[in-house]
Amino acid sequence: KYEYKKIEERDGLHEEMKPVLPVLFDRLSQLHTDDSELSVGCQKAILKIIYCLIQFRLPMQLFPSEMFGRMVVSLQQIMSRPVPQEVEEQESKEELPSTIWWKLKKWAMHLLTKIFERYGNTNNISKEYKKLGQFFSAQCAVPILNTLLLALVETNKGRYMSPRVLQKILVYMKLSISVSITWKVLKESILEIVQKVVFPLLCHSDEDDELWQEDPYEYIRQKFDVFEDLMSPVSTALALLEELVTKRRNMLTPLLHWAAQLLATPADQYNPRVKDGAMHLIGAVSEKLLKKAEYASQIENMIQVHVLQDFQSPHGFLRNRACWVVQKFSGAKFSDRNTLRAAFEGVRVLLLTDKELPVQLEAAFALQSLLSRQPLTKDLLSPHVGAVIQKLLEAIKETENEDLTFVMQELIEAYSEDIHTVAVALVTELVKTFTGILEEAAAADDWEGGGENAYKTMTAMGILNTIQNLLSAVSQNAKIMPKIENILAELISTILKGRVVDYYEEVFQMIQILTALRVSSIMWNVLFQMYEAFKADGVDYFTDMMGALHNYATVDSEKFLGNPQYVEIMYNISKTVLKSEESEDPQYNALKLIEVIIINHRGKVDNMLHMFMGLALDKLAQSVQTAELRAVALLVVVAGIWYNPPLAMTVLQRYKLRQSGDGVTEQFFNQLFGDADVFMGIHDKKVAVLSLCELIMHPTAPKPFEHLADKLIPFFVSLLTNLRVAYQLRREEEAGGDTDDTDEDEEDDDVNEELESDDDEWDDARDDYAAKLEHFDPTDANAMFDIDHLECFDTILDDDDAAPCEFAAFKRLLEFLSRSQDGHEILLKCVDDKMRKDIEGLVEYADKEAARRQSERIENQGGYNFTNSFTVPSDFNFG
Repeated sequence: KYEYKKIEERDGLHEEMKPVLPVLFDRLSQLHTDDSELSVGCQKAILKIIYCLIQFRLPMQLFPSEMFGRMVVSLQQIMSRPVPQEVEEQESKEELPSTIWWKLKKWAMHLLTKIFERYGNTNNISKEYKKLGQFFSAQCAVPILNTLLLALVETNKGRYMSPRVLQKILVYMKLSISVSITWKVLKESILEIVQKVVFPLLCHSDEDDELWQEDPYEYIRQKFDVFEDLMSPVSTALALLEELVTKRRNMLTPLLHWAAQLLATPADQYNPRVKDGAMHLIGAVSEKLLKKAEYASQIENMIQVHVLQDFQSPHGFLRNRACWVVQKFSGAKFSDRNTLRAAFEGVRVLLLTDKELPVQLEAAFALQSLLSRQPLTKDLLSPHVGAVIQKLLEAIKETENEDLTFVMQELIEAYSEDIHTVAVALVTELVKTFTGILEEAAAADDWEGGGENAYKTMTAMGILNTIQNLLSAVSQNAKIMPKIENILAELISTILKGRVVDYYEEVFQMIQILTALRVSSIMWNVLFQMYEAFKADGVDYFTDMMGALHNYATVDSEKFLGNPQYVEIMYNISKTVLKSEESEDPQYNALKLIEVIIINHRGKVDNMLHMFMGLALDKLAQSVQTAELRAVALLVVVAGIWYNPPLAMTVLQRYKLRQSGDGVTEQFFNQLFGDADVFMGIHDKKVAVLSLCELIMHPTAPKPFEHLADKLIPFFVSLLTNLRVAYQLRREEEAGGDTDDTDEDEEDDDVNEELESDDDEWDDARDDYAAKLEHFDPTDANAMFDIDHLECFDTILDDDDAAPCEFAAFKRLLEFLSRSQDGHEILLKCVDDKMRKDIEGLVEYADKEAARRQSERIENQGGYNFTNSFTVPSDFNFG
């Protein structure tokens, strides 16, 4: 299939399509007047072919203006042609969307919205498509809009329109708002469209009510399913309203006035569904209302008058809407705390006592929003946390709704200190719920959660994330953690042994938390299970394992080294990854894991050092694609030198290239000294400095770089100068706090977003983004991976208080060199006037750093004077 091929790989397809496209459009024109099922099916197939051809990128060589115009005219004709009356009469309302006539219109709208989105606004398209965009804007956009407006008129008269086609038409209307040429046409009828097309979608419908009563679980699934949202006319209607009030001036006020009229309906004409729609409309523009002072001040009154009373409504959908409105306006400023308390109590009581499941869910989400945006509610909820958590557990188990797990996570974060007493019971219930989902999937032979069970997979992931949050909250509690560990061990085993790969990422993160402070015998057994899963599923999930593997290698060194199998597992995993043909991301991590083991277990893995270094040297001997991967491989060898200089040099000198049999020692150091700029982080530079200082000053280790002596000191100076800057930036970052965001200018900023009728929306970043896309190479590891993330896998050399200081090590190296004839000659070769100043600055910095460290070590004492014990020898002839 060519649909998802890279641009350069589609040339063959484009050549084949050149003679085919005119034939397809000819056939489309010929079939235009034929409404037979066979004809319409053929037209639909043609549109699907065209969509697959252009959905990611429209090939200009295939679509000159004439051909492009033919395509758009054909699509417009399809949308202007009514579905035969007999089809509507013969088919039921439920079956109509799946008929070939409505499927044809659906594909026509797929294409029209895609084209308008990509090329409708000439301000926001790349130069390549500028002329095409101008042609579409001038010749096509408005005629298509008029055709769609007429279709909406017919719908308002009672003609049927499939939900998917209606949703796509609303997408086109939404896009038309930001483009001046279409907005000038649309603005004349937009309020009528809102009232007669959008508003009915916002009201609780007969279909909603039937589903609510007969299958509340399916009602919940549909209302909270993100995939359903993408195709839902209701969600698109809400997005259209938000776009309207955000992008065009003088639209918010008439909408609110009309909504207020609906809410002011006399009691004898009261319609609860109309109120539901009116509150839905107001909530849809909540973000805009909260930003405008003249409206923000009225929100509290609106909640008092129209929302609080609906907490006791006999209509479940109105209680549901009341909770939703509270959620949308949870960030409002309340002048009367009693109003906030009443809103909070309303949603809390509905969550705990309402018999309707949809109401319980909406109340939970409202509670979450209030808790995160209104500090007062934390104290209000505190006495009820246990009851709320229990209710959430029941609701998660009953509905399997993913979003409820986020509410649980919010509670765990907010009440982390209080959660300890219920932590074990909470984990037990969460595991039971998760296990139930797994068992259902297993019974349906759908362990990976595909098909209809996809939403359950998301819920299961949410449960695992909730367990992770809970673990983080109680991880310091030595009494609770072993109990939780026992509960989770079986869950972890089920997932790893069952190869339920959908949950690997969450489980590996869970293992990482469980091994962060201690590694129990249970968790050592889990390491074997991880290894078996790794062998079964390859390197796909190695990066997810890395955090846990780092803990196994560092948290309990005695146990780790006490069982040779543990070290062998690390070696075998790293070897497999480095020998694979996977992307460089896993290889970064594999090399980092080796480096961590070498550094953290200095003097204790002598028998494995040649094997660890051999993996890195093998990688260096290959054609490494990026400087970053080369740097990580170099660092493993450098770490070996720090571990044991004589032993590492022996390994290095004995290593031979497989093809030629040549040694690599000279080549390695030549590469190392030439790659000072590729050592990106503080850790990399520090290890390089400390290791070479150890090597040079070691009494027995060979020094195989005499011919590179002129590069030695500049290498150190480059690394240390950059380190000095890096430390300064890190200290500034640690000292500086985040500034509080203020909303003083929010209203002004919001006004600036609004457009006049003659204005198009302008995306300043779009041109830059388009240019980047043209040059983006998805195979480039630099584009996809940030090497700095490896710094989080720390070693004993990253503890600034306990690790040796690299600046002090450099100072000792200079003293060492100055005392020997060979060292004196090295300095003579390297040091000029500028270099001497740089060295003196580094020596001064080393003394200051020594003073700082000693001051921090000795509490309540100070006033120490540290003198400079070394200067660059003055008898050097730098000329």
